Amino acid sequence: MKIAMLGSLGNINRYVIPELINQGHDVTVVTSSDKRVSLIEELGAIPAVGTMADVDFLTETFTGKEVVYLMISGTGAGLDLNQEMQNQGKVFREAITKAGVKKVVQLSSIGAEAGSEAGSLHAYKYLETELKKMSGVDIAFVRPVGFYNNLYSNLDSIKKEQAIYSNVPEDVKQKYVAPNDIAAVVLPLILDTPKGVTVRFAVSDTFSMKEFIHELAEVANLPDLHFVEITDEQLKQGMLANHVPEAIVEAFVKTSQYQKHSESIYAALNEGNTKIGTVKLADFVRQYAQAIVNTQDDHRSSMIID
Repeated sequence: MKIAMLGSLGNINRYVIPELINQGHDVTVVTSSDKRVSLIEELGAIPAVGTMADVDFLTETFTGKEVVYLMISGTGAGLDLNQEMQNQGKVFREAITKAGVKKVVQLSSIGAEAGSEAGSLHAYKYLETELKKMSGVDIAFVRPVGFYNNLYSNLDSIKKEQAIYSNVPEDVKQKYVAPNDIAAVVLPLILDTPKGVTVRFAVSDTFSMKEFIHELAEVANLPDLHFVEITDEQLKQGMLANHVPEAIVEAFVKTSQYQKHSESIYAALNEGNTKIGTVKLADFVRQYAQAIVNTQDDHRSSMIID
């Protein structure tokens, strides 16, 4: 098959692209950076340098392809997430229609099925809605839950204070997913996109922050690692102090409020449309402990004077 993929050599594509190449498929990989051209070629894929906002570029790249894999990379102006997603959906829809592509796999998100209470996640509904306007196109939406990698945002406070700060209580159970477990959902959908519009959720494991801290403290030998619950307002002010656009902050805080209610955020998941992956809490904790060691080594190296 001839396949076009957005997402360059990101966390999910680095699993999917080699497998497609190994199976003998013709894969074109969209990248915004000339620096990745040689790396894409080394994999045996065809690089296409351009941006996902360029309809003409995407139309040319998608033409002749049997399947297109879409994902959002980078950020917009940060003024209105919903409007930005809707605009991107229109770009995708126009390019796919002009190119005559009949099968699409879109990386979406948990919360795309929800209302405005999902905060930043709700923006994916606008993207999905635009794609659903196409006729005669089979579309598979992949909706992962929260990425394990998001937990790395706590590395700095762990290193400095042996603390993890969050406005979501530590005993709230949350679902997480690893990139390779998302890839395990994406790959078969690219190879055999179901008829019509379908949805698949990707999940690796479910645990609370309390459980994560307990496991990490033991594996990383951090006996004083602890949780600090902050208010929504404290989270907001902290993000604003780091120069995050206010619209993004408001949406993110709303999402965190939504995460406090697992009965709502995970209501759409069921056995028929949810793929449970293999990367469990214990696996991720080992990776996390190594990341802590690596950051400590980097810090020590930066203090060495030649």
